[in-house]
Amino acid sequence: MKNVYKVIFAMCACLLTLMPQSGSAQCLCSGGVPATPVTQSINIPPTVTSSITYNFQQFDPSIGTLSCVRLRDTVTIITVSSALNTGPDSTAFLFGLTVPSKISAPGITISKVFTRTYGYDTLAPHLVPGYTISYGPDTLANNLAQTGSTVGNAAYLGLGTVPVSFQITGGGLQVLDGGLNDTTSVATTMGGTVTLTYYWCPALPLANTFGNFTAAKNGNNIQIQWQGQNEQLGISYEIQYSKDGTHFLSLGNQMSDSSFYGKMASYQFIYPISSADNGKIYFRIKRTSPSGTNIIYSEIKTVNLSNTGISSYRTYPNPVSTYTVLEFDEVLTGDYTIELVNTAGQVVQRNAVSLAGTNQYKLDLNSHPATGLYFLRVTGKKDSHQYLTKLIIE
Repeated sequence: MKNVYKVIFAMCACLLTLMPQSGSAQCLCSGGVPATPVTQSINIPPTVTSSITYNFQQFDPSIGTLSCVRLRDTVTIITVSSALNTGPDSTAFLFGLTVPSKISAPGITISKVFTRTYGYDTLAPHLVPGYTISYGPDTLANNLAQTGSTVGNAAYLGLGTVPVSFQITGGGLQVLDGGLNDTTSVATTMGGTVTLTYYWCPALPLANTFGNFTAAKNGNNIQIQWQGQNEQLGISYEIQYSKDGTHFLSLGNQMSDSSFYGKMASYQFIYPISSADNGKIYFRIKRTSPSGTNIIYSEIKTVNLSNTGISSYRTYPNPVSTYTVLEFDEVLTGDYTIELVNTAGQVVQRNAVSLAGTNQYKLDLNSHPATGLYFLRVTGKKDSHQYLTKLIIE
């Protein structure tokens, strides 16, 4: 049996511009609000090829947060099949047609196998009138709609393009019954429309996407850390330094981590202490949106390089009800005792803790002491250094 499989694959594309679509969205934003759809479409007129790739425009992350992506194709597939008897005898043949198709994009694959059965049909001996037969044009699909979707795929983000490919993968007209004395061929014409829809949500307010900023002495360096939430592509974090808390200089920039798009990302910057640094020095972070139009600043962190023996720290929240976070002005490693002391000098709560390269510790109140003023005393077991601050319990 010989098979000749010819594909006339419908593919000269006409890319339409990005346009907002009305109607219900397929994804939801926070609070159950429908996401906003933005759609691109490609029209597919016929062309002779079995595989082709189109490039769609990526979603610009400065617009908002991409919630999900939907790919939809509407196709019409028409085949013309033919067969001939190569044997010396009249033979009744049963033929089976298969036409596999696949459309694929990052995180999305839509595949379907179209089939038909032809016969039984009796073909005359080879070269005798009636030894050939044709089937079709046969419409395997008429405006058939197929849909696939993906969530959280970074390939769709940016200012470039994302590929979407079509393939007719093998198949053909096979003899199901009647022997091997045959030759078959298939011509397939495919056309339609391919639509890529981005469902996006407005980005969270910048004030809610930046926090947990700390600056603490660690040996001969200042360790600066912060977190970005609902992270986007193209965000710039500028680390700034000051000797008076008013006039700031830039120490450098870090760009947002694209692998944490839509999630929380943690960042760190190490500032080497110089001989010119003494007393109190100040740090802050300047966050700039991808478009450059939205700029926010972190709170200002103070590091006191003059502290010796007794170091300072702050607590938040303060006043406190059930817990507080201790934030030291230097990174601590070792065993410490944390004591909650009332104004009469009585220890109300004592915790033994081990710290490893951190300047923060969350202290849960075991029982709710009486409201009023207290002192938090932290003592290092190795060197007996103490850290002391006031705490108000409400």
